Amino acid sequence: MTENTRTNTDFVAVNHTVFPTEGVAEVSALYVDTGSGDGSQPGEAYEIVGRRSIRVYAHRRVSLSTYFNAFPASYWQHSTNVRSVRLVASVEGKGLISVYKSSARGRASALASKSFSDETVTFDLPITSFIDGGSYWFDIAAGNSDATLVSAEWQVAAPEGWTPGKTTVGITTFNRPSYCLNQIIAVGQNEHVHDVLDRVIVVDQGTDLVSDQPGFDDAAAALGDKLEVLRQPNLGGSGGFSRAMLESLGSEESRYVLLLDDDAISEPEAIVRAVRFADFAITPTIVGGGMLHLDDRSVLYTQGEVWDQRKSWMRPSGASEYDHDFAEETLRETPGLHRHLGADFNGWWMCLIPTAILREIGLSLPVFLKFDDIEYSLRARDHGYPTVCLPGVAVWHMAWHDKDPTRTWEEYFIHRNRVITGLLHSHVRNGGFLPLHSFLGDIKLLFMLQYSAVRLRHEALRDVMRGPAVLPDLLPGKQAEIREMRTAYIDSKVVEDLSALPPVRRSSFAILGGVRKPTNPIAALVLAARVGARQLLIKQSPGSRLNPERIISAQDINWWRFADIDSALVTSPDGLGVAWYQRDRSTMHRFLLRSIRLNLALARRWKVLSEEFAKGTTKVTSPDQWRATFDKVQKD
Repeated sequence: MTENTRTNTDFVAVNHTVFPTEGVAEVSALYVDTGSGDGSQPGEAYEIVGRRSIRVYAHRRVSLSTYFNAFPASYWQHSTNVRSVRLVASVEGKGLISVYKSSARGRASALASKSFSDETVTFDLPITSFIDGGSYWFDIAAGNSDATLVSAEWQVAAPEGWTPGKTTVGITTFNRPSYCLNQIIAVGQNEHVHDVLDRVIVVDQGTDLVSDQPGFDDAAAALGDKLEVLRQPNLGGSGGFSRAMLESLGSEESRYVLLLDDDAISEPEAIVRAVRFADFAITPTIVGGGMLHLDDRSVLYTQGEVWDQRKSWMRPSGASEYDHDFAEETLRETPGLHRHLGADFNGWWMCLIPTAILREIGLSLPVFLKFDDIEYSLRARDHGYPTVCLPGVAVWHMAWHDKDPTRTWEEYFIHRNRVITGLLHSHVRNGGFLPLHSFLGDIKLLFMLQYSAVRLRHEALRDVMRGPAVLPDLLPGKQAEIREMRTAYIDSKVVEDLSALPPVRRSSFAILGGVRKPTNPIAALVLAARVGARQLLIKQSPGSRLNPERIISAQDINWWRFADIDSALVTSPDGLGVAWYQRDRSTMHRFLLRSIRLNLALARRWKVLSEEFAKGTTKVTSPDQWRATFDKVQKD
């Protein structure tokens, strides 16, 4: 054990106190709290002087009751046998260190304080009262002159015979070479992270290669022989991550594989924390990381999600919520995040999986992308292996708010893989609400004239009913097939030059006058009946083919906005152009009947399909099957 991870023969550091050295103003609320409520901006009370060091100005006080620097005691009590933690802080100057704990209700209480004068301060703290939630943290108050926290770490006693684990880091990339390079740099630039690394495997499935990027050689040099770049055809996230999983099984040194998205930027300390938490877990445990928004860096997308098997969809865990902004409400001010939040799964933007689990339950489902991460944790849970989304473990990832999957080829994979996950892990009779949700989803898209999305959803259900055995064969070519399929529909065509399109001009007749957003369920049902009658019974106006009748922004698109028109220009989610949506009554008739037929078949065949997927999953997720898939696509 190196000195970076072990301070003596009895204790091992599991959390280092860390600070940002780049983009400080954007992320400071995640690391330091001044109690001023202004996002903990440096320059007023403190100065960051290094990755693990902070200077507190004279007569000022800062708190480390933050997302990245509080110690998640509740999670350690739940998942490990550790029942005490030691805080060791090296400080220069004179001042006071005070240790606090929170309850599951988020209430803080002071536990102990020690004055310091150029010394190392130690606190031994119990982990025995955190069943429902709570964390530890410490505050630093400077005296008459500045005081500097040189370093601090939270240590736990290592049992006799304990050995530190190492991980293979698997990064999958497809034509995002600059993002991927940044991820490699983030992993490699912190030396103490190297102590938990066996290898860093980059699975490059694109044509614009990360190894051709300026700066790649320097990034690779920082990792030395730990870095390996593998090339393979594009098999999506499930294919790339399964390759990393397979590589980790081939190493005697890797106790874990840690999956990282290429368009995410790590907090490198999170890698160490995930590995050390897994080292001490009572049972092999999937350790998930939170997702922070890359374009709004103080915002936490989620601290854990659970699976609703009645409709095969996800929701936030417990009292937590999506998109919490720590710059607006600090950890002290957010009681819900002090509770112990259970999780059924974790996104593969960052997720550590013990290789022992891989050996028992196999690798990812061969589903290209979407729901592969959800299904894997649910499968592990069914085998007795939990997922823990550990606070203080996170990456910054591109947010979802500028994406609309129904307007891309991804809708096929979302719908197909959601249904497959439901077949495997929904224990509600006939899938609960899922077949109905699937049908209503088609209706909503038909009302919005998004015929391309409905066509892909129907293709998805047809492929589900072919069973699990076809999934490996669909993996290499299905994306290209559905992308081509989607181009047959006008709503898929984005025009960047708005002036090239005819001007907006109203041509269709509004039955019963104009429309507005329904304000209650009865109004929504009445309006839906009106929209359905219009689309099924009334032929579209000829003028709607000559001129669009309305412009609808991407954020405002909804089914009721099409209740009185037959065409509209709809802006793309990225703001680069518009698509001209046009109503087609014959397509509506054809797709509605097909939707009824397919979703009724899904409900009727649910039990048989569920049993078929349960039996077939073991084979299609096995290392041998994945190895055969990789060999086949490399030859092709």
